[in-house]
Amino acid sequence: MTNGYVSAAEFDCLELYRSFLEQETDLTGTVVMHHGRVKRPGKQVPDFSSVELKPLAFDLDSRMRAIAEQAKTQFKLNQVLVVHRLGIINACDTVLLAVVSGATRDRCFAACSWIVDEIKREEFIQLIEHP
Repeated sequence: MTNGYVSAAEFDCLELYRSFLEQETDLTGTVVMHHGRVKRPGKQVPDFSSVELKPLAFDLDSRMRAIAEQAKTQFKLNQVLVVHRLGIINACDTVLLAVVSGATRDRCFAACSWIVDEIKREEFIQLIEHP
């Protein structure tokens, strides 16, 4: 599995992880997951009421899939899943799930970190904190 997409609705991280694991083989030695949540204090508004994640580009699903594909190739991974929320999100709510698998932990940790860094550059998703 190599997939990436955005969702305006909440998603079930445990169910997505379970589905990911069901597709694993004995080629995998490591699975790394980043479960990103909205945290306080905010960058601009320390005690925000919510954040809004707005698309800055068209076809964000394609962009998320491209990040997943690039990570798979660049880090020689077995599987990659990237899911990002859009819309109004409260503190503590899930905003990002990135799951990668591969033969070795160094590749998997590096890939997961790279995926998060690519998304946090905010080139195609803007984060706005609401007071």
